[in-house]
Amino acid sequence: MKFAYDCQGGDRAPEAIVEGALEAEKKLGIVAYFYGSEEILKKMPNVARERIVDAIEEITQEESPAMAIRRKSKSAMVLALKDLRDGKVDGMISAGSTGALLAGGMFITGRIEGVERAALPILLNGTMILDVGANMDTTPEMLLSFGKMARAYMIAVQEVSEPRVALLNVGAEEGKGNRQTKEAFSLFQDAMPGFIGNAEARDVFSQAADIIVCDGFSGNILLKGMEGVIGFVQRGFQSVLASGAYAPDVAQTVVAAAKQAMGGLDYRRYGGAPLLGLKKPLIKAHGSSGPEAIFSASVSLQKMIDNNAIAIMEGEYR
Repeated sequence: MKFAYDCQGGDRAPEAIVEGALEAEKKLGIVAYFYGSEEILKKMPNVARERIVDAIEEITQEESPAMAIRRKSKSAMVLALKDLRDGKVDGMISAGSTGALLAGGMFITGRIEGVERAALPILLNGTMILDVGANMDTTPEMLLSFGKMARAYMIAVQEVSEPRVALLNVGAEEGKGNRQTKEAFSLFQDAMPGFIGNAEARDVFSQAADIIVCDGFSGNILLKGMEGVIGFVQRGFQSVLASGAYAPDVAQTVVAAAKQAMGGLDYRRYGGAPLLGLKKPLIKAHGSSGPEAIFSASVSLQKMIDNNAIAIMEGEYR
């Protein structure tokens, strides 16, 4: 199984990407291909030179995603996407620009037949939330499509046999929300196996549903709000512990307990999220990914391929 690694994308590229890829080679038995500056990559230990794909252009976070994909054909991201499309590699991982990766995925690898828009999910404490930023304006039909893709992924990769699916809304009762969510509710009732109704934002961490579906505008606000709250709690812990109010052994116990409690929110456990709705397996890793996260993303990608996640998604649209 051949994996393409974008060694230009991410805050810690290329070192963290390469280290995570090499760990995946060792533990998963995959063959890693390294896309990036040959001059840099060939100096790194244990990187097979014959599996370096030289990229002389680079896509940055500041660029227009669609224009970057069109203009920078010799960037690591575009070269890897083309090899993925052509079957030279079986899957791809990138911690680079989310917008560029989504645009490139749609333009180069293409969408599954019947999928109007690809979606960007996140996994939090075992719950998949989508969309979280790829599609700001959606129709009820698109929300149903997101639910179908997420359901297929959770069955194939997360091994949830009967995923519970909910719609993000301002209240749990039927009839709540705006026109979009009310119309989507009816569609989900008729066509979504495992639909359990509406979920509120506070339900995200309670594992009340395996999948929570929303438009990208609402999902991104939810995600950024959660990041802010988590950061506030972490800073509060650090401030209290730094004050010296607790003995060192007590402080260590509190820190260990907090890490265990927050483990379900640690992106390193999941590594990244799939771009759902594309014809090829593609994982978007967190921009701050270290080697552990890249390895975890590789585990998810391997599961996605081994369990025929794309074929299962395609089956949802037949």
